[in-house]
Order: sequence, then C-alpha cells, then structure tokens
Amino acid sequence: MLLRPMRPQALQSSVFRTLFRVGESLGISRARLLEATGEPEERLAAPDTRVPYEALRRVWELLVSEGGAQPLGVRLAESLEPTHFGLVGYVLVNSPDLRTAMRRHCRVYTLVDPRTEWLTHDTPTGMRAELRLHPEDAWAKSLRHPTEGLLLGIVATGRALTGTHWSPRRVRFAHPRHAASQAVEDFLGAPVEYEAGAYVMEADEPIPSLPIRHADIDLGNLLHARAEAALADAHAAERRAWKERVSAVLAAQPRTGELGPADVASRLAVSERTLQRRLREEGASFAGLEDEVRRERAFQLLRDGQLAQFEIAFLLGFSDPSAFTRAFRRWSGETPQGWQKAHAASAS
Repeated sequence: MLLRPMRPQALQSSVFRTLFRVGESLGISRARLLEATGEPEERLAAPDTRVPYEALRRVWELLVSEGGAQPLGVRLAESLEPTHFGLVGYVLVNSPDLRTAMRRHCRVYTLVDPRTEWLTHDTPTGMRAELRLHPEDAWAKSLRHPTEGLLLGIVATGRALTGTHWSPRRVRFAHPRHAASQAVEDFLGAPVEYEAGAYVMEADEPIPSLPIRHADIDLGNLLHARAEAALADAHAAERRAWKERVSAVLAAQPRTGELGPADVASRLAVSERTLQRRLREEGASFAGLEDEVRRERAFQLLRDGQLAQFEIAFLLGFSDPSAFTRAFRRWSGETPQGWQKAHAASAS
C-alpha cells in the first residue's frame, strides 16, 4: 500500500548497522558496503548523521545481488538490536507490554525513518500492525527482502523483549513468493499470504499483552515524552524553507566558505542537484546565501570589536584583507574600518 510523499528524504545512519551485519554474513566486504552508501565510515558512525534513501536502496541491491536466494529478511531480523536506534530503541525496550511498545514504536519510528509509516490497530482478537511504503520506495517491494525484514524485525524484537517465542496469526505480503519464502514462513511459524496488496501482521491475545522483560517503566515514560518532543521538533524543522536550512549549516561553520554545495547537500541528506533545484524554487542560490551569511557575520564581528580585520577576513573565507574590504564596500558602501568607527560612535 502506498501513501503520499512526506517529509525529509533521509534516514538515521544506525539503520545501516544491521544491514552491514547482514552483508558481512554474506561475505561482502565492509569497503563494498561503505561504497554502496556513498558515506565515509566516520559519518555513518555518528549517531546524528542522516543518510539519503538512495544509499539504502543501493545497499539492499548489493545484498540481494550477492545473496538473494538467502532469507535476508530473517538474517536482518535476527541481527536487530533495538538500542542501536538510540532514543527510539530505548522507548521500545522500556515499555510495559508488547502492545504499548508497538504503539510507541510506530508513533516515533519516524525519527529513524521519516518516509516509512507503521500503523497499529486493536482488533477484536488482538492487534494488527501494517507497514506502508512511500511511492518512491517501490524498489523495496520489487526486491522483496527489505519489506520482509521490517515485518520480521517486529516479530524478532517482540520475541526478544517478552522472552516468548510467539507467532503471528496472519501475515500478508504485497510481493510474490520467492526462493527464500519457505525460510521466512518457518521463522514466523505461520503461513504467509503473498501478493496480498499490503504488508500486514496480526497477532491474537495474549501476545499483545505480554509484558516486556526488564523494562524500566518510569524511564520508558520519560523517554517516550522526550521522543514526542523530538518528533515535534522534527515536524517544525520540516516547515523551514530550504534557504533557511542552508544558511543555518553555513552559519554553523567556524570559517565561512569551507563548505561547497555538495558538502551542504550531504549535511542535509539530499543530492546536490536536489538542493540546487529547491533553492531555485525558493528564488535563492547557494552563492547568494553564502554571501548573506558572510555579510551578517562581518557586521557582527566588526560590531564585537574583538578581532583584527585580517582575522575577520580569514574567518569569512577571504583570501586576503583587501578582498574582504571590496566585499564590505559592496555590502555597506563603506570600508570595514569606517563602518566600525561609525557604529562605535553611534553606540556610545
């Protein structure tokens, strides 16, 4: 089932931690896996890194090309460790029971992956979880293993958290059967309906009411509140214009001019082409935004009066003080020294 486009096109780097385990179990070198992501090791290791969805598709294509006959969804599910997903994972493991854990997980999972949607519903006999794909992620359905891995991951995590080897009552996949389907059904302990038009798993009581072992309920409530606050912040960030996002990245650098369009696009987890297009749609350009950041920083540094002009020129990314002076004349009609004196006199 597909839904309308939504939110930033980037996911949490921790997603690749489990995928790399699956790849290495197939004999794929870490170098090849990193090459597929297009990201250096240090960026993937950082917990706040956001990675474009294109990297996820490339890694899955590599996994399927090397081991498509293997039950990759099962391998992924068995390799999952919820706490690798940071706040979202800790909310899950500190919930009182499986039903609450699934509800919270489906609510805040967008912090990990804002383009994949999970829905949970109570049923007359238990609980239902549904996975919905974004239209741009149709590749996941065609590769079959990625969607299986997500649903099987729910089962594997639920078994580990409750200490009970339970099986769902009903499982439906939108894709056809394939070479590893029997292994998937063996893992689930339940028959699977293929080409069903949806990705759904249903479990009957008492499974949803199973308690989570070793959960710290008070901590879980606190972390869930924190996750909800982070979710609200993420929604607010989505409403920011792209020119504001670019300006924020540029302004956060110690020295202006160190980041080019490709660098900023990577920080914002989009391609350079996408970033340039979105800026054009807003009537802005990268060069113009960089110039504005330099201008505001120049005024602030001169106003502070703590640095010599050659130091300011360096921090603004100019090759020499004369280049800074020419730019400042363009911004203000004055020299930096003249503007600073006039401002000091006005302030006094």
